[in-house]
Amino acid sequence: MKILVLVKEIIDTNSKIVFDRQKNLDESQLKWVVNLYDEYALEEAVRIKEQHGGEVVIYSVGRERTKDTLNYIMSMGADRAILIESELLDAKSTSQILAKEILERDPDFDLILAGWIGIDCNRGEVPGRVSSLLDVPFVNVVVKLDINENTVVCEKEGEGSNEIIEVKIPSLITVQRGINEPRYPSIFSIMDNKEKKIDIIKNHDCLSFQQARIKLEPEKEKKNAYMINDSDPELAVKSLMKKMIADKVM
Repeated sequence: MKILVLVKEIIDTNSKIVFDRQKNLDESQLKWVVNLYDEYALEEAVRIKEQHGGEVVIYSVGRERTKDTLNYIMSMGADRAILIESELLDAKSTSQILAKEILERDPDFDLILAGWIGIDCNRGEVPGRVSSLLDVPFVNVVVKLDINENTVVCEKEGEGSNEIIEVKIPSLITVQRGINEPRYPSIFSIMDNKEKKIDIIKNHDCLSFQQARIKLEPEKEKKNAYMINDSDPELAVKSLMKKMIADKVM
């Protein structure tokens, strides 16, 4: 069984965010780590490989420094990794890049696993977009999965109770906290990891970084809050409406 794992590099939440005089993010002050939910996905992939055999391949879109992050995460049990270097890291571009490289390099995959969301931007767009581009079934926020011959039985979080969904292989599944407990790489696995291969691909973006990037800058000064101290709800609503009209909010 060939299992692909989508991995995103993010800023460590313990890093100090510093801007320079030009209001650009000072990346020299940052520490980069693997997205937490992607660690759950990789752990689940390794467990499936241990039970059913096969290969675990990491796919990541990032920059040159991302190789160091992948070196560590591969020690959890991945067999190889594909790093596509790109300055286009928005959800749409990332999804297109991943789908293109997967179709070219590992079109015979059985399963793609990913964390259900990135804890940096909290959008959760990429997995769904990739599944659509690859035209495979997609199950989101899974807390348990079982592999049968040609299907995957997924238990996912639902409104009020969990849902059981069965999909055919190949498919793409995102995992939630609680599906497993990621292992810590041992010193022996880190030593063995030196023999594992990370293929670095220089992506030729169709857009320039300047056209596509989202600018990061310090938060603008907020206006003072407008407080309504009227205990009568009806009068309070009328006061709020008058204020919003006066400020041309509505």
